[in-house]
Amino acid sequence: MSLVHDQGALVARRPVGRVVIDRARVRSDVERRLATIPKELLAGVVDPDEFATELASEYDRYARGGRDCLVASMSLFEIPSVRLRLGAAYVFDVITDVTKLLQEMLAPLDLINISEEGEIFVLARESRIATAADRIEDVCKTIAARRFNEHGERILLTPSAGYVTLSDADAATEVLRRATDAREVAATHLDLRPQRWVPEMSVDTAAIDDDEGDTGTSRWASLLERFRTPGQILATYVLGLFVPFLIYWTFDAWVGVDVTGPMYLFVVVTLVLTGLMILIEAALAVNQPHPPPPAEPYPDASAIICAYLPNEAGTILDTLDAFLNLGYAGNLQIILAYNTPESLPVEEHLYELADQHPNLDVVRIEGSNSKAQNVNAVLHLATGEFTAMFDADHEPRPGAFERAWAWLSNGYDVVQGHCLTRNGEASWLARMIAVEFESIYAVAHPGRARLHRFGVFGGSNGYWRTELLHQTRMRGSMLTEDIDSSMRAVELGYKIRSDRDVVSRELATTTFQQVWNQRMRWAQGWFQVTRQHARRVWQTPHLTRRQKVGASYLLTYREIYPWLSLQVFPLVGYWLFRGDSLRFDHPVFLLTTLFVLHVGPVQTWYAYRLADYEIKQHKSWFVWYLVFATLYYTEYKNTIARVSHIKEFMGERSWRVTPRSEDPVDLEPLVPAATGGAEISG
Repeated sequence: MSLVHDQGALVARRPVGRVVIDRARVRSDVERRLATIPKELLAGVVDPDEFATELASEYDRYARGGRDCLVASMSLFEIPSVRLRLGAAYVFDVITDVTKLLQEMLAPLDLINISEEGEIFVLARESRIATAADRIEDVCKTIAARRFNEHGERILLTPSAGYVTLSDADAATEVLRRATDAREVAATHLDLRPQRWVPEMSVDTAAIDDDEGDTGTSRWASLLERFRTPGQILATYVLGLFVPFLIYWTFDAWVGVDVTGPMYLFVVVTLVLTGLMILIEAALAVNQPHPPPPAEPYPDASAIICAYLPNEAGTILDTLDAFLNLGYAGNLQIILAYNTPESLPVEEHLYELADQHPNLDVVRIEGSNSKAQNVNAVLHLATGEFTAMFDADHEPRPGAFERAWAWLSNGYDVVQGHCLTRNGEASWLARMIAVEFESIYAVAHPGRARLHRFGVFGGSNGYWRTELLHQTRMRGSMLTEDIDSSMRAVELGYKIRSDRDVVSRELATTTFQQVWNQRMRWAQGWFQVTRQHARRVWQTPHLTRRQKVGASYLLTYREIYPWLSLQVFPLVGYWLFRGDSLRFDHPVFLLTTLFVLHVGPVQTWYAYRLADYEIKQHKSWFVWYLVFATLYYTEYKNTIARVSHIKEFMGERSWRVTPRSEDPVDLEPLVPAATGGAEISG
């Protein structure tokens, strides 16, 4: 089936007939049904005229110095497709159920207006703005988490919401329009988060770019852009080396206190702690338990493959062929959700393939510029009991879905598999990335999950209970929407399992430029997740103290460590500057140095021991990786982490996609949406 997502509705790309909706007849039908509804059901629900009158009254009161209030616009993504499939009567029944839910969750004095098209307006008259906004978000999450059973049809709904305050409008007539503009922005993300209106969302208030600016200014801007990242790299070393040196000198020369001794002990402890945690995780990863037998027969499953087509046009057909020949024991629905700035010849091949295979849906997401948007736009199509997510270069190994279901049917909610690189012969760097992935997916993920008692979802080769994924969603405002979604699930008490035997083969990056772009996005995304979740993990009642400590280590400590790893150099530099004699044979220095230096070889040995057989057969790769990581790559990644902090604080959130094909298209950086969210695909 070939579909195009356009303006909030899924419509057939090649419709076999024209569907004409008689709006007058629909309205008449709805009005007749409204007359049969008990009056208590309509409490708070008013017609458009009364809603407009009450809104005008509230605005007049606000203009005279009264209280500000919130006006929200909501829509249900699936309503157009439900109307086309089942008719207006089904739409009315769905809207009636949603109305009951709104009445239960909104404040008693809130007013609701619902059109036959499913558009909902809410006037929160007596609640504080923040309280009303939180209530609207709770409504969205509750709607998404519920299955609406209408005449035997189980319908999942995806609400989008935008809101505006009276203070954001110059007249009462602008309020609803601006709330609608905000809701339309929210509908492009489908992540269940209400969008507050900002001027960039409306045509009449958005800033207009001046394309006829000064040529000299543009030239200087281009020059600054070229040297921005080198300048940020230099800034990290100034902050990490020179500033600590200056602090030591200031305390010593002006305060008369030598702080280098305590600082040295602190640095030693952190380095030893980091090495110790790495070794513990590796040891715990050795004996991975096997899942219990599936509690039920293999159910229907769905696979969502996300693609940015210019980048992955050369690999997508091979990927689909691998999925179509996977041989899952149950029924496997395959959904390709892709976005592309322009039509490409490969699309015709995709549509032909979809026509040949009833279990393949090819969906072009118009207006999308992120993986999160692609996933969210097709979630309502997923019919499987569980849904797996993959990037467009992945080829799952036969048996992966069955093993994932064994965990899901025995109490787990998400399973994170093993991402294995399959193009190690492409370049020397690709071989190094192949070994690195083994140290991550075969060692670190399983070991860390056993140590901290929770796992994380890494974006691809992950298997979710469909209802949980529909409720959780991906957030396009996060550069690592996968880590954010898994942390939100963990904070709610859901269980994520890491299993290195659930294997999917993917393409590794092959150049340092690709690695820099990819790892920068990962590092900045992790930093965003830390800023959002570091406090929340301690506030949730669903995590044990051990899990909370583990989450703090995973989030907060990982952001601090790249800066701590530099601190030996300003300490030694200041001692030499001060004229101290250094004793490298001091027991503390000698033992800690030996311990820290042996962590890398031991970690690489564990990676070899637990690696998949496809990678393990290349022993020389592991030897070269040990040299590469020790002499260069570890500090390279630490530098990326430090630069990502600067980029995040400077608001730089647009990145190049990671090329997948052997001859990738040269892609310009993707530009974030007006909401300030970071958008990335690939």
